[in-house]
Amino acid sequence: MTVSRRKARELAEAYFAGRYGKVEIFTIGRVYVAWARGADADDPRSLPETVGGGCLVIDKDTGGIAVRPLLAPQAVADQFPR
Repeated sequence: MTVSRRKARELAEAYFAGRYGKVEIFTIGRVYVAWARGADADDPRSLPETVGGGCLVIDKDTGGIAVRPLLAPQAVADQFPR
C-alpha cells in the first residue's frame, strides 16, 4: 500500500480534528511528518507553541503511523530510515 500526500493529509486532519489549526505536511524520504500549527501562526511552516503537542509520522510504503514528540519536522524525519 502506497500512501499519497493527499491521503497523509486526510489521516493527519482526522487525527488533529478540531484541536488545532491547519495541518501541515513535510515530506522526506519515505515518510510524511504532519503537525497542526496554531490558527494564528504567521509562518505556515511554524510549529505550534503548545508544549506537549505531537506530530505524526506516516510511512509512505506501509501506511504505518507513529506519534512523535513535537520537534522540528526534519528532526523527526531523521529518526526514520530513508
